[in-house]
Amino acid sequence: MKKYSKITWPVLLCMLSLACCGCANTASVERGQSNYTAVTSMEETPIINYTLPQMKPNILVNQRGYLAASDKEVTVKGTSLPRQFRLVDSDTDEVVYTGSIEKESYSEEAGVYTGLARFSDYVAEGNYYLECDVIGCSLDFTIGEDIYEQLFLDNYYATITACQEQNVAVSEVIALLTTYEWYPDIFPDEDQDDTPDVLEEIAAWIDQKEQTEDHSDEGPVYVAALAKFSYLYQKYDLRYATECLQHASAVFEQLQKPIGKDADNFYALTELYRASGLSTYRNQIGDYADYFKDNTSFWEEQSYLYGAMTYIATRQTVDVELCNIFMESLMGRGEEISNRYSEMINPVTAKNNGADDLLKRVRELSCCNYILNNYQYTGIMEEFMHYLMGKNVESVCFYPEEGERSGYLFLLAQLAATVDKRE
Repeated sequence: MKKYSKITWPVLLCMLSLACCGCANTASVERGQSNYTAVTSMEETPIINYTLPQMKPNILVNQRGYLAASDKEVTVKGTSLPRQFRLVDSDTDEVVYTGSIEKESYSEEAGVYTGLARFSDYVAEGNYYLECDVIGCSLDFTIGEDIYEQLFLDNYYATITACQEQNVAVSEVIALLTTYEWYPDIFPDEDQDDTPDVLEEIAAWIDQKEQTEDHSDEGPVYVAALAKFSYLYQKYDLRYATECLQHASAVFEQLQKPIGKDADNFYALTELYRASGLSTYRNQIGDYADYFKDNTSFWEEQSYLYGAMTYIATRQTVDVELCNIFMESLMGRGEEISNRYSEMINPVTAKNNGADDLLKRVRELSCCNYILNNYQYTGIMEEFMHYLMGKNVESVCFYPEEGERSGYLFLLAQLAATVDKRE
């Protein structure tokens, strides 16, 4: 019989208690690490028989960074809040700025106190984190003079690479063309040949795509992309632009047997009409007029939004009443979002339908800003970006490191294009 068989239950319980209390190995806690106690058994291998809780920061920041010249405001939360916060250089761990927690309030819904840490007057570029007594540290973030431009260019180059690899959705190409149409000055021309690189890359994408497969199955969205490209490219190469428009018309005619009415067809019609001026397209657009009257739900479909914006922007003869419907409806949408956004993206009690839905709202605000031409909603869009980049209760940065990111193009292009107007 083995010796430990004679150990009584009281003794055994005492030994287990000592093992759990006195012999526990406590992991060192550093910034960004979880604080937990690992229990080691009397064997050489530790016993881990539970799931470690995910530690979430109590200081909610935009993890991709802040524009140096912009307002910089961070939310802190906790069962109690300290009076001050410290901004720390993450490369040297030196405290570079100290401020007071402002606007402390209690959220019944979240069961925590919240406050604001503001450091707008600190503009030195670098990598930082915030820390507070009791509630801990934030994740790292950057302060930079061109942070929005760099984010936009990263997104742009990622989409261009996908074009070169023929690994890009037509909707991503349309997003790229639309942001170029609205904000051409922020797009690079690295070869300095006076033709925007983005149009040269999309021309190459079209050439390769046309040589390798039939695209009639991609439907009217591909037609819209060809027609939009043709319109934007005509002043650089009229012959090639005309060929693209003719091909778009031929594909659309093939698709329109029988003729259908939906968002994608409407968008294709608006791009074809703007590029060609043909009355047959104008008449088919007019057939949609009754659908748009007393109806705002169509904004939920991206192709209707794109189509409406193209129709408003065209220099061809248009139905003024239909243009007014689009303008008034979109302005009403902008006002609705501006009235609700603080509830939609509250850092601790947000009520929204996820990142994709928030990006839809961003697209609508981008359209409003483009029409108004005074960037009325830019500050709200900046708040949307802070939320999507980590200023939320889960401290999740929804911006993907890789993969499809064109949904953020409007947001990043708008912010990059309006930097000078905020300084």
